[in-house]
Amino acid sequence: MFQYEENLKTPGVEKSASDRYSLSMYRLSASLFLILSLLLSLPGLATAQQADPRALGTFTDWLAYSWVENDNKVCYMLSRPLKSTPQGVNRGDIYVMVAYRPSSKSKEEVSHVSGYPYKDKSTVEALIGGQKFLLATNGEVAWVPEGGSDTKFIGAMRGGSKMIIKGTSTRGTLTVDTYSLQGFTAAYKQIRKSCT
Repeated sequence: MFQYEENLKTPGVEKSASDRYSLSMYRLSASLFLILSLLLSLPGLATAQQADPRALGTFTDWLAYSWVENDNKVCYMLSRPLKSTPQGVNRGDIYVMVAYRPSSKSKEEVSHVSGYPYKDKSTVEALIGGQKFLLATNGEVAWVPEGGSDTKFIGAMRGGSKMIIKGTSTRGTLTVDTYSLQGFTAAYKQIRKSCT
């Protein structure tokens, strides 16, 4: 069990989850939410409009992009789940994203957008092989909490073949999203190369 998983079990840690979330990551997730919806539903849009994020490539089950945020280049990669349960639940866009910001203190950040608001003060489980990561939540977004290691999480994603994310909505519905990690390493190398 990683140290940041233990930190989440400390009383009061979940209460301050929104304080631990990187403001820049929250802004990126919020800003990209609508843009990514368009990009994922309308292939080629990123290359058609120069102001939108620029496509860096498709890597099996992962897409990579770059864009400029406050005059700084940001690269990110994302994927949608192969399977989500339960079926028939009303959810918006669901995806996992890795952002790379060379000019930021926290250069790499992983987040999961659930398509529904998570239960208040809850945590989310991300399972990769035999490893478990506990993620903090705020609204529809889950992320590695401060003091945790995005690097360890990314390392597990690079070495795995699939990732399962379990979270609970404000209505008490447990959802399970299964992601393919095929192409993750190639997409990760591309965002690092493009933003270096």
